[in-house]
Amino acid sequence: MKLIFFSIFTIISICLSAQNDSYYEKPVLRYEDYIYQEGIKTIRFHPSDDPLAMPMIRLFSAERLLLSFDDLYEDFVNYSYTVIHCDANWKASGLMKSDYLNNFQNYYINDYDYSLNTLVPYTNYKLSIPNQDLSFTKSGNYILKVYRDDNEENIVFTRRFMVYESMVSASGTIRRATQVDKMNSHQEVDFIINHSGYVIQQPFRDLNVVLLQNQRWDNAISNLKPQFIQNAKLTYNYDDENTFEGLNEFRSFDTKNLQTLSQNIRRINMDSLYHAYIRAEAPRLISKYAVQFDINGQYVVRRLDAGDSDLEADYVDVNFLLAHPQPYEEGDVYLFGKFSDWKLLPEYKLSYDYARGAYIGNFKLKQGFYNYSYAIGVDSGKIDLETVEGSHWETENDYQILIYNREVGSRYDRLIGIGELSSEDLY
Repeated sequence: MKLIFFSIFTIISICLSAQNDSYYEKPVLRYEDYIYQEGIKTIRFHPSDDPLAMPMIRLFSAERLLLSFDDLYEDFVNYSYTVIHCDANWKASGLMKSDYLNNFQNYYINDYDYSLNTLVPYTNYKLSIPNQDLSFTKSGNYILKVYRDDNEENIVFTRRFMVYESMVSASGTIRRATQVDKMNSHQEVDFIINHSGYVIQQPFRDLNVVLLQNQRWDNAISNLKPQFIQNAKLTYNYDDENTFEGLNEFRSFDTKNLQTLSQNIRRINMDSLYHAYIRAEAPRLISKYAVQFDINGQYVVRRLDAGDSDLEADYVDVNFLLAHPQPYEEGDVYLFGKFSDWKLLPEYKLSYDYARGAYIGNFKLKQGFYNYSYAIGVDSGKIDLETVEGSHWETENDYQILIYNREVGSRYDRLIGIGELSSEDLY
């Protein structure tokens, strides 16, 4: 009896100890887009003149980045922010803040307001950078870190952004993949870097070129080396190293107006909050390519009859149904897009309903126009979109070219140029 009591007491003690360790555990800083605390929703971070563009600005220009986010849990919190300079591989560069900022204190986010006429209450916060308190002296990759209660270890979320220079330019074409086994499903990104007027001593050693598809970092191609060098031009014209799955046009839904049924919405109910039901959907693996409008996985916050959608757009419980006769053996199914930070997040995981023969899920999303796909998380950690959505070489995608240079004797990676291409004009 004493032995049993001791065993139970030991188990309880271990559990309580584990809970306490977890409670006091400090969050580990991730050099990526990541939310560390619950209740933070709809983080938007983009150039002030283009809500769909990547968060990057030109060094020493008048360009600004706008940050907006909602707190669904608190009336008001003292949120502060700081920025961290990173290398081309998104690791801390080791530079001191005084090396890359004109002012290197940490600052408060003072622009906030409460939601208006919404069933789901929230507090919306805004920030613009650079600003009178903070400006940059170096190009490169940066992490914006937002934290609370004047405690840098109490991290709320992080966002990636870039500050670039226009020292070199990039141009190119998107074509059907050259490799025979990828011709029907992949796109090839061929491009040229022109560095006339800017000396690159050793391009094979000093340059790090990164290719992105639709602003995604999860499938980025990095460390590409030039195939040919001629005068002030570097040619990247590979047959395989620079290819991406073309995938499919994104699915979409529209909740800007909750009084009428709009794109892909079959029913709207209201009780303590709004409930929107997406039309039943099916996999597209064997479907032929069909042209349709999308915004390449992005989303826009908007309430149709609002003067300020940031404050007046409501949160909607959006219900999804993906029909499939049995669960996928490859892994779990998730809703995927910019709204999920291009990650397979637990809060966007669908469950399989055997009675209905379908994956179902309901997720709280702010009113607006959304692009999304269904993705599978496979054991290797890879994000598999092709199994549900299919992949076509004709799909319209945007591509970004980021050109980093670490000069001899330099301690950081300069972002010396960018390029943007679209597969709308496929070769």
